[in-house]
Parts: sequence; structure tokens; C-alpha cells
Amino acid sequence: MDSGAGGVTILNAIYQKHPYLDLVYLADDAFAPYGNKSVEQLQERLIKVGRFFENEKVGAIVVACNTATVAAIDVLRASTSLPVIGVEPAVKPAFRLSKKRRVAVLATPVTADSTRLNQLIDLWKADSHVSIMSSSTLAFDIDAWPESEEKVRRTIRQLCKEMLAQNIDTLVLACTHYPLVKYLFEQILKNECEIIEPSEGVVAQVIRRLSESYPDDMCQLLKIGIKEQGSIELCSSLGFDNMQRLLSWVTSSDAIKDRRHVSIY
Repeated sequence: MDSGAGGVTILNAIYQKHPYLDLVYLADDAFAPYGNKSVEQLQERLIKVGRFFENEKVGAIVVACNTATVAAIDVLRASTSLPVIGVEPAVKPAFRLSKKRRVAVLATPVTADSTRLNQLIDLWKADSHVSIMSSSTLAFDIDAWPESEEKVRRTIRQLCKEMLAQNIDTLVLACTHYPLVKYLFEQILKNECEIIEPSEGVVAQVIRRLSESYPDDMCQLLKIGIKEQGSIELCSSLGFDNMQRLLSWVTSSDAIKDRRHVSIY
């Protein structure tokens, strides 16, 4: 789940490596953007999202949203018996990769101000210089793509200008929306900056949690996995207005079996 299309970056990564899994994706567009909501609002919303997934009879919940993870994942875990996997900013590999010891973390305002992000930075930064950058509009504008393309490009140009001025050599994309337009960052930053996003680590954690929680089922799935293709269901809390945009980001569109409008209450 995510507030919009951002979590599709995680959906794509999971399906690419483990196409035998059936995936249900919720774009909570009706409550977007998450980045300008209070922690209390996000916690209340995540509990409702958890109830939705329980009713869907899923095996686990992936909170494919940095903002929701840092603000509300503990509350969600306390409200459900399902395994819950979150997305945290990939600062640890960034600090290990940075040769100049100059790292930027780009996030939504909620994530940028979160205790969890600052704890991760303090834990791993050592002698690195860290620049925490945020945008209150970028994730929301990515959801409005392609009509918002020029606005997205303008925001990214300004952010990259600031990074180049600070001699940043490693960038952490700390919102799952941002990897959807990673190539725009690469066009400006070129080889001057390594760009890190968390999808690989999340996929590994999903499989670990599923294997721990459902060892027999996962053993059977892994045996037949190379022969059978799973399905993808796309759900939106806003209706079908943004469904085509959502669909455009899914790389395995042939696996989509259903598109639904759902109510989260």
C-alpha cells in the first residue's frame, strides 16, 4: 500500500523477483498526500488500511511508503496479527558507498522530521556530512503524471542544483514515489552522484517474513513458483480517476487481473 503510485516501485520489485505471488495493491489516493498529514491522522488511517487488508485475506502487509512507515507502522502492527513490512530510508548503504562522505536524504516533510530517520542517520553517519532535504509537493505531483511532468522536472532541477552546490555524491530517495522518476535525477546528477532506493531490501524482508509465518505454504510456492504466475489486483480509494496513471507505472501489466474502487473506513 501507499498513498498513491509510489509503492508500485516496491510492487514491481516483488513481482519481478517472485512472480508466483498474488499481490493486492492499494493506492490510498482519497487520503493523499500522506506527506502533509499529522502523525495522528496517519496512525488512524493505517489502522483502517490494516482492516481492509485483513478483509482481503492477505498473508502480509507491505507499507510501501516511507512516510507511513516512520509515522504509523508501530500502531498498525499493534492492531493486526498479520506480518507487517515497512520501508525505511536506505541510509546505511548510502553511508557505506559515499566516497566523499557527503550524503543527501530526500524525503517528504513527515519523514524528514521523523525521529526514526534521524536515529538511522545518527547510527550510521560516522564522519559523513548529511543534508536532509524535503519536498512537500514532489510525491503528489508524481501521482498527477503526466500532466504534472514539467512541475516535477522543475522541482527536481532545483533539488539537484542544491545537491551539486553541496558536492553531494550519494543520494537516498526516502520516498517510494521518487524512484519512479529516478532517471530525471540521473539526467542532472549524472555520474557525480550514486542514487540509493530501498526496493531490494524490502523484497528480501517480505520473503523472510512470509517464510517465517507460513513455512509450509512458502515451501510449496517456491517449488511450483517457476511454473505458475501470480496475479496483481490494483485498488484505489479514490475510484477510477487515477487508475490509468497507476496502471502506467506497473511493469508487469499482463499480470493485472482486476482493478477496483475500494472504501477505507
